[in-house]
Formats: sequence, C-alpha cells, structure tokens
Amino acid sequence: MEPTQRHIWQHLLNPKVAIVVIGCIAVVVGAWTLVGHKAKGGALSPSSGPEGTVVSIKVPKGTSVPAGAQLVLTDAGEHGYVAKQQGGGMFVAYDPTKGLTYKIPATLEANGDNYSSYSAEVPQGVCGLIIKSVQEPNPQPKVLSATLVGPDEVPVPGVSGSFSVTCDTFTLKIVTTASQDPVLPDGVDQSTVTATLTVKGPAQFINGQRIKAGGQKPVIETPLGLTPVEFTTDLGTLNPASPAKVTTDLSGRASVTITSADAGIASVRAIAPGIGDAKQQIHFKPVIVAVNMVFVQPQSPTTYQLKTIPANPKDLDFAWSIAFPAGACGSLTGGASSKGLVKNAYYHGPQDGAPNGCDEKLEMAARVTVTATDKDGQSDTKTFGARSSEGQGWVNLK
Repeated sequence: MEPTQRHIWQHLLNPKVAIVVIGCIAVVVGAWTLVGHKAKGGALSPSSGPEGTVVSIKVPKGTSVPAGAQLVLTDAGEHGYVAKQQGGGMFVAYDPTKGLTYKIPATLEANGDNYSSYSAEVPQGVCGLIIKSVQEPNPQPKVLSATLVGPDEVPVPGVSGSFSVTCDTFTLKIVTTASQDPVLPDGVDQSTVTATLTVKGPAQFINGQRIKAGGQKPVIETPLGLTPVEFTTDLGTLNPASPAKVTTDLSGRASVTITSADAGIASVRAIAPGIGDAKQQIHFKPVIVAVNMVFVQPQSPTTYQLKTIPANPKDLDFAWSIAFPAGACGSLTGGASSKGLVKNAYYHGPQDGAPNGCDEKLEMAARVTVTATDKDGQSDTKTFGARSSEGQGWVNLK
C-alpha cells in the first residue's frame, strides 16, 4: 500500500468517531437501488436497498422448494473498490474479480393462497465502493442476478430475478481560492492560489470496527492529504514554476504564488489526477500611477508623460480627453487614443481667436482625463488639472 493511500484510509475509514474515505481516489455518498424484477413465478421485494436489506422472493404454489434453500446473488461485473484492513491500518484496493456469487440462507416466511414467500438478507461485501470525482456523472447501478436454489445448488424452477444494489459512494472534490485579488502587475505584488482537496462519503468503520450491513453510516467530508496537484497559468509567473507540481498537506491544501509584470486576467488551473480540476482567476489590473508635467517655454505646450503599472505600457490602450471651462481654448496634440500612448501634450499658445495664447486662468481650470485598458478589458482612469503640476516632476495620481 502506498503511504499516500495508507494515510488517507487510516484517517478516513477508521476515525475515532466515524469516517469513510478513500486514498487517492474519491468518494461521495450514494446509493445503488435493489431493483426487483418480476420473475416467472414471482417478484423480489423490496425493489431497492443497500447491503443488509431483507428481501423476499415469491414461489408459485405447487413449486417444490427443498429444505435448506438459498438465495444466490451473482455479480456479473467487476467487484470494484473495497475497504481493507492491514494490521492497524486501513486502505482501499481495487478488486477486478468478475462473477462473484453470494449464497444466503433463505427462510420460509409466509404461505399465501397462490404462492409461498422466502426471505434472505443481502450480505455485507456485495458492493464495491463507488469512488468518483464530483465532476463525473453518477455510475450505473450494480445489478445482481438472483436465483433460489436448493442445498444441492440446483435452481428452483421458474424462480429468478435481478437486484440493483445501493452502494456507498465517495466523492472527490477540488476547489481553489486566492489570498488576494486584484494584484498589481508589477512583478512583485503576489497572490497565493490554494487548491483544497476533499473526499466525502459514509464511514465504513467506527473506532476500528466495521459498521454492520444496514447500520447507520455517518457521512463525513475529510481533507485529502498527500495527493499531487499540478498548477498552470496562462499569464504571469508561478512559484514553483509552471507547471508546478505540489503535494497537498494533511489538511488537503496545496499552494503556489503568482506574480505578473503584465496586465491582464490570469487563469490559474489546478489539476488533481483522478479527482478533477478547478480554475482561479487573478486580475492583474493596470494602474496609472503618476504624471510628469512640463511647461515648454515661452508659451506652450504643456507636455504629459505617464507612469504606469505595468512599467512597460506597450500592450495597454490609452484614451485621452480634455475638458475646458467656457471660453477656454487649446487642444491635445498627441492624439485621442492609441496603444502605448503614455505621452501627450496640451497646446494653449497663440491660435485663432487667441493671438497671445489662451486665458491662463481658464487653462488652469481645464481637466485632462486618461484611461488605460488592458487586453482583457480591465482599466484605470485618472483625471488631473491640465497645468496643475507643471515643473513638479513625477506627481502621484489618486
């Protein structure tokens, strides 16, 4: 038994209170129904139930049933995953055996006018455990054929049917969370992405004792520790590097950190083989940080240069506009929009209608608005006075 599986089973299948879980394979509580179908001479009843269900089969009047009759259940498919004990530990193993048969003493319970009825209890161990990802569809029921036989194993004529067993299901699940979002695309600010793996299902043992067929099985959700998870991203840098292979701790968690020097939305994917995958989006939003405003003597223009995060603005789309009070004049000279347009200028010198340049008081009241947008549509907008910080160097924008 691998240490991973041994740890999981020891913790999940044999809790001090009650747990039932699987090693590197998941489980969720489910039920396979005992579906009785009409036989030539009678029917199985009830039509569904788990291990430990007492079922009845009808035998037509006039049909001889020898003393010591047995109900024989046959599983044509593979047995499946089974819980095992080894020393003080517990684990899950897959049993591929096909055609297993289960012989159960049949007891005469009633005689009617047209039939007699025999009962038997579906034994423990008929079901294999269903271990599946929550992302997978539920499997088809386990169908057993049922035959009434004598002590010589000769079938009682005309008395047979089939039985669908409600088996315990364990479901594996993976979810992701982020410690921070959004994150600055400066290559330094970071977020921790954590994948948490759990398994949920009915306990098989309580305090080391197997729960008897038909007994109440508490449903427990437990961390899936010591399980490998692979992380990848389509933007930014992971630590460990993508594809990052990380093993969950005993709390079922595995983590990576992500940084990016480019703006955009990163999709961090966590994959746990046999369990499933989950994605976590991290928003590296662009930020217009500061403006450097210089007045070019003697009359104009006032030039602007922006500082952004990310530091390299080549992939950002910029849109500029200027709003004037009534009576003001001038215009932006660097264009209204373009990719990477971190430089622009406000010309307010001599022009038509203002031979000596624009009115300085009105120039000071003008407002410049600029928006930076990344490839995924995330944006930041800043507004500042058209001449408010001339000659002051880099001025932070809020």
